[in-house]
Amino acid sequence: MGSPRGVVGIALALVVLALTGCAAGSLPSSGPLAVYPRPDAGMDALLEGELAIVDDCLVIRQEDGALAVPVFPAGDASWAEGVLQWRDGEYREGDTIAVGGGFSGGAMTSAYIPQGCEGIGLFAVSPF
Repeated sequence: MGSPRGVVGIALALVVLALTGCAAGSLPSSGPLAVYPRPDAGMDALLEGELAIVDDCLVIRQEDGALAVPVFPAGDASWAEGVLQWRDGEYREGDTIAVGGGFSGGAMTSAYIPQGCEGIGLFAVSPF
């Protein structure tokens, strides 16, 4: 069997391929919230940390200080008046959050990614 890194790489490639086949025109721009077309399934890596807004981009600041952009499936999360609504919870800047999914190894061409997120790793949040 392949290494865990290889398995994650293959799974990530499949998700990216699936995402590039979706139409980006139907995605709402959600301020600092990044979204992608809703898939039928997702990965299950865990990303946890503190929500922060950096350059008009909603990020998760991990314990080691690294930043990641949680990219939510369209329709699973919303952002209004400084509040992220996701999975029956409300989260504000400074709150701790944990999301499942996986890091995107490349561009998520069919996703809405705010300009301020440029250069920060993208984490595709699994649908629920």
